[in-house]
Amino acid sequence: MVGPNHFEGSGLTTAALRGAGFRGARDLRARVEATLDALRAAPRALVYLYWGDLDKVGHVHGCESWQWGDELEATDRALRELAARLPKGTAMYVTADHGMVDVPHADRLDVAHEPVLAAGVRHVAGEARTPQLFCVPGAVDDVVAAWRETLGDRAWVKRRAEVEQLNWFGPVNERVRPRIGEIVVAMRGLNAVVDSRSQRPELISLLGLHGSLTEDEVAIPLLSVPPA
Repeated sequence: MVGPNHFEGSGLTTAALRGAGFRGARDLRARVEATLDALRAAPRALVYLYWGDLDKVGHVHGCESWQWGDELEATDRALRELAARLPKGTAMYVTADHGMVDVPHADRLDVAHEPVLAAGVRHVAGEARTPQLFCVPGAVDDVVAAWRETLGDRAWVKRRAEVEQLNWFGPVNERVRPRIGEIVVAMRGLNAVVDSRSQRPELISLLGLHGSLTEDEVAIPLLSVPPA
């Protein structure tokens, strides 16, 4: 794996890439060089190059901003160089983990300022585009009704069992099931729900968001460069 130095030994890196050798590099050009070094060192190897700045710029400035466009062009140039310098017989695949939409702050509801949405809810978890609600005992039905009435056609409001039947999370292991919200809210259009009582201002201020079911969020491209 090639990524930022602080990823080495992290819980997520260990869980997802257990057993892989790690090469730390700060900027994308350095990571391209580290990737090429790793491929030369082991002719039969799978090398994972991670670059997160395109995602970061999209969250902060929006995926329709000039800043995101500039970062996309810079990423494209670096990956074009990597493709041109790959050792003979090496294939390259470029993809992402999600899409993104820009959600104006005026189109967001804050549970902290919406008593109807706050009633009966113990915790608001998940993403602003897919809040997951954990309710006080016996309140699930009332919360579902209140959220459906308040959000209307701006969201799908589903109970945990409904979400599982719809296969939103794929096969659900029994021990994982309680971690899913008792209610899952998938936003439609360019809307979001936040909770300033518990969520950090830095997260609430992000313009680019993801996590719901729209085409822009779930349709992930895959670019393949066949071996020369």
